[in-house]
Amino acid sequence: MPNDKASAAALRRALDIIRDSKGTGTLIFGRADTPEDRLYIGRQRVYDEGRDLKVISWHAPAAAPFYTATVDDPRGLVLKRTIIEEERRVVRLIDEIVAAASSDAPDLTPSTFGDALLAELERSRDGAMRDVIATIQAEQYRIIRSAAEGTVVVQGGPGTGKTVVGLHRAAWLAYNVESLRRTGMLVVAPTPNLLTYISAVLPLLGVSDVMQIHLPALYGGSAVVGRVERWESDRTKGDASMAEVLRRALSDRVDRDPGDVTFTVGADRITIPAASMRDVVADALSRDLAHNDVRDVLRQTLAQVAHSSYLAHQREMGRPAVATASTIRRLNTITNLLDRVWPRFTPEELLRGLYGTQSWLVSACDGVLTVDQRAALYRAPENALSEERWSVADIFCLDELSHLLDGPPVSYGHIVVDEAQDLSPMQARSLSRRCPTGSFTLLGDLAQATGPWVRDTWDELLLHVAPPSHIVEELSIGYRVPATTLDLAARQLGYIAPGLTAPRSIRPGRNDPSVRHAPAEVLGSRLAGLVGSLLADSLSTAVVVDDTDFDRWDAELTTLDVPHGDGRAGDFSSACTLVPASLAKGLEFDAVVLVEPAKIVESSPHGRRVLYVAMTRCTHELHVLHTLPLPSGFSDLIDHPADDDATSVVDGPGWDPVPDAAPPAPAPDSDDALRSRVMSDLGRLSPHDLTLVAALVERLATPTERLDHP
Repeated sequence: MPNDKASAAALRRALDIIRDSKGTGTLIFGRADTPEDRLYIGRQRVYDEGRDLKVISWHAPAAAPFYTATVDDPRGLVLKRTIIEEERRVVRLIDEIVAAASSDAPDLTPSTFGDALLAELERSRDGAMRDVIATIQAEQYRIIRSAAEGTVVVQGGPGTGKTVVGLHRAAWLAYNVESLRRTGMLVVAPTPNLLTYISAVLPLLGVSDVMQIHLPALYGGSAVVGRVERWESDRTKGDASMAEVLRRALSDRVDRDPGDVTFTVGADRITIPAASMRDVVADALSRDLAHNDVRDVLRQTLAQVAHSSYLAHQREMGRPAVATASTIRRLNTITNLLDRVWPRFTPEELLRGLYGTQSWLVSACDGVLTVDQRAALYRAPENALSEERWSVADIFCLDELSHLLDGPPVSYGHIVVDEAQDLSPMQARSLSRRCPTGSFTLLGDLAQATGPWVRDTWDELLLHVAPPSHIVEELSIGYRVPATTLDLAARQLGYIAPGLTAPRSIRPGRNDPSVRHAPAEVLGSRLAGLVGSLLADSLSTAVVVDDTDFDRWDAELTTLDVPHGDGRAGDFSSACTLVPASLAKGLEFDAVVLVEPAKIVESSPHGRRVLYVAMTRCTHELHVLHTLPLPSGFSDLIDHPADDDATSVVDGPGWDPVPDAAPPAPAPDSDDALRSRVMSDLGRLSPHDLTLVAALVERLATPTERLDHP
């Protein structure tokens, strides 16, 4: 169990959800037949009384055909059977004959994928991620079995299963790579909320010796996270140049020329010449040790130099030498000298002092940061160190200082990092220190980057976290998010990541996404009614709101008697969970109700990316509820002022909306009339909106980059 309270609490919440949910984990879930043999596949090996192997474990090499057989390449199988269990009872057997001719599946359609997978995808979510060992797909299995050496980057859009691939890879490596059982493995989630959601997977797979923590818990010091920084400060503190600033700041505290040093032993006054002191400090600076470790060496050296000076003085005076080197080492004069020449710090003490001292900042930042960047670092210290509250970006500055002051942290043989696209260079350095071999699995989606570090490629991040040996694997098939929802969300890619292609979803979903308008005074009651209908259909539901509105909607849902979990605190045990948009990443619910998407877009420099993430958290249904005008990307959805009007997004060219109880459609405008109306509408837009419209028109006018259906 992790030492930090947040990670430990997240693991307990996840296990509670698993205990309260259906099923206990299938022991045997698969059977693979060849013309000559039959294999049963399960979570672990099973022997009979005579020690004959009856069930092979899913991560054994012999189980590979069960996962890799395709229509084009059945891998010698004539039958693949998946066993579906609930509450320790077999409820369904699904037989898939995988030796069919490839001509039976010419394109990517739901029939390309096994019935077992489709049945699993229709299962309702219950607040914790599950293992998928019975339904791992071939492209996922190939990544899971990648060699442990070097770094594997798994780039995957919403619903492609990148997180579950990373967790199953950790279990596979733990089983198959003996050296990792000695050196240890680590799984890192960005937040305690996401850790709660994912942390039950490895225990379900029988893996108990892989540490799981959230990212800030990498630093084991006393700092308490409780400060929200301005974007400029986060960006400055997360940049790799901050490592040089911190190194300089520590170096500035060393007195390289302390001058003559005089101390007394009894009635004698002894002087260590300035030249000798410079040599002592220079020797300390040459040591390849952490700062605080050098201080211990320096104490010994100073004591020896002082004792030699004492002996020389006594000989010169014709007196016997009484004091030993040990006696001199314990003198207050030596301790005070050591504090002046080579002071001891905790990371918190040093960083607090640096942030609050302008002259120190100027010296440490000179030639490294701009004046504005340096200004973003300054803050007045609290009255006491214990009262300081630190931002997440501060935590990784503290971790860098901990390395400089006290040496390398505990290391691991392999580290799996979820949502790696949001890592700052300083966070990447922190991870790299904990895995010197560079054996990483980095999971992420560049389009879902929502922090200060938005990237077009993985190259820059890999410079900080991994050696040159790395591969980038892309998951192209969406298993979780319904096709119509994913296509609607993919409109945002034109604004946030035009170089990326949205995954192709294999699922139609229960219903098309819907958009409902309501006046502000009834928005809450409309939300309560919609949530009630979703819960009545036994759909786990997330109400996703802008962060600034979280407290308001928490209070309003309580007033309207809508039971809900607090997603901000990581409580996913209720059928309905209120989730701030910034924390929705990585989560998964049957249904998502997105409230006021325009506020989400406007809330941060990367609000449109946050919206893209929020729209893709559902496995069955997406509903949009709003009073404010919809942001671009929804522009062709009709916005009606009437309370009960709703727009249902349908699959087809142009995404023509179908309003409930719509009046007869008027005759289409002529080209001239339509052009005139569009020009009139453009005249009412703000400069910012005009820029967005211009970008959209340019993309729509380019046939190879059309955002709608072909």
